Amino acid sequence: MAGDTKIREEFHDYGIPEEERPPLAVVGSQISADEQLFGRVFDPHVLRRFVPYLKPYVKRIVLALVGVLGFTLTQLAVPLVIRGTIDFALIGGDASQTALYIAAGVFFAIAAVNYAANMIQEKQASEVGERVLFDMRTAMFRHLQRISMSFMDKTEVGRLMSRLQGDVNALQQFVESSIFAIGDVVLLIGIVVVLLALHLPLGLMTLAIVPVLFVVRFIWLPRAREAFLSARHASSTTNGALAEGINGVRTVQSMAREDVNYVLFDDKARENLRSQIRATKFAQIMIPIVDTLTGIAMAVVVIVGGSFVMGGTIELGVMVAFIFYVERFFAPIRSITMQYSIMQRAMASGHR
Repeated sequence: MAGDTKIREEFHDYGIPEEERPPLAVVGSQISADEQLFGRVFDPHVLRRFVPYLKPYVKRIVLALVGVLGFTLTQLAVPLVIRGTIDFALIGGDASQTALYIAAGVFFAIAAVNYAANMIQEKQASEVGERVLFDMRTAMFRHLQRISMSFMDKTEVGRLMSRLQGDVNALQQFVESSIFAIGDVVLLIGIVVVLLALHLPLGLMTLAIVPVLFVVRFIWLPRAREAFLSARHASSTTNGALAEGINGVRTVQSMAREDVNYVLFDDKARENLRSQIRATKFAQIMIPIVDTLTGIAMAVVVIVGGSFVMGGTIELGVMVAFIFYVERFFAPIRSITMQYSIMQRAMASGHR
């Protein structure tokens, strides 16, 4: 294979002639059928099997969701308070001074609710994730004590350790990120509704760049998914090779195969490095795109909104509120984009 040739060309002299080097597939490459089940980004079957681990913590999950919704609502409220402060409290006179004091009190109240809601969502989401992690590892270890010896003979120790550690961790991250993802979706919907309610024409012009983002994601998604799957596969293979090498170190030393096994593991490690770098590039490529679109939307608000303000169509406070909302609109989009890889890894881990 071209990839194998490339790997070998990157090596310096390890003291082993090329013709005597064993195949690259020797160490940590016994991939069973279930290791290839990376298929779907969203798999209902995996979620159904996952539900029993969540049931004992329904109250905590509900409390976390309440915290997420409270935190989201405070984020939506702040620009509206700023709008009211500018339009009603900065006009002058005794009435405006009173309105300024009222606005300051509202800001403090929102800040207090924001702090409490954020603390609740972080604490409950983290605790649910850790408790689910504990329950799953305990259940898997209990199951390992009952499986047949033939399965243990055919399955590498590294594969089992990868499932007990990496796969379970991926599912834990999925639990925590899913709770926060709900808040991101609610925030997106809320911002769209408020923008259109404040001023429909300016809101439509500001949101006109959103279809561009969907087109970019449509092009990016399949390529990113392939890179994530390849990285997960390479990581599993490398972990398996490492565990097998450590587990069989006495046999390796007794047969004087240290150099051979080193070269074989180095092959796997380099392939894993390339796969992880490629996946990281795809994961990060959306961030500058989202930032660019944010800048474009901000320019639309300043230029078009500024002309509306000068023409008396809208108040200055509305334009300022638009700027705040546009800045916050793309933050949850960036977050949801990054959570895609977490969901994909969780579905793959759930299969295994």
